[in-house]
Amino acid sequence: MKNNIQSLLKRDLEVIPLMAYFIFYFLYLVFDRILEQEDYAILVKPIIIPIIAFLYLTNKKSKRTVLNIALLVLIFVSDNSTLLEIRSFYVYATIIYMLSVYILFYYALLDMKYFQRKRQFSNKVGFVLASIFIISLLYLFFNYNIVDKAAEKFVAFEYMIIFMLLFLLSMFNFIQLKSKKTKYLFLMILCLFLSHLCFSMHKYYNGHVIFKYLICLVETPVYYFLLKYLLRKDKEIIEQ
Repeated sequence: MKNNIQSLLKRDLEVIPLMAYFIFYFLYLVFDRILEQEDYAILVKPIIIPIIAFLYLTNKKSKRTVLNIALLVLIFVSDNSTLLEIRSFYVYATIIYMLSVYILFYYALLDMKYFQRKRQFSNKVGFVLASIFIISLLYLFFNYNIVDKAAEKFVAFEYMIIFMLLFLLSMFNFIQLKSKKTKYLFLMILCLFLSHLCFSMHKYYNGHVIFKYLICLVETPVYYFLLKYLLRKDKEIIEQ
């Protein structure tokens, strides 16, 4: 009886927050993208990532690594910085979000068969990516005024490059390895890609209103796939 109660409680700790995540994320997208009611969207958005963080930290398969927790913190900060509606914050938020994409790109590189066989290079890969990110930041701050549109274009261009590289690499890993871990990362990046595409089609090319609804459909499971990817990644480390 006691074991049954404990198992039910453990299940509720996973199922209820997961349901809450999908409900709150969908509500945020409806308020922000369809109804354009930013006052309501602001109330919902800060709840989303903490739910994912809770599910990650409380899962028995989680190793709670510093880099994984830092990734969730970076996404939370970048997602909620834009709520302040200060123009310069959009640039900083994009930089912070780009750093989270760099971390995912680092993970995707380590998922490749080549680096799985030669794990001694993992630190070197991380050092190279960190160096590229720092050099790009130094170039940005020394050559642009952070509130100028030129700075926004530079950051957006770099983000697009690293995001597309991540998209191609995650797709390559999924096709080559066909593992659940690579599947979840690919699905996450694919959902983000489709969300960006639908948003651009609607905003910049006067696309049909259907694109607004497509954004809600494809973007809602993004962080769920991230959670599954991190847990699968941690499980592999534990089993080694």
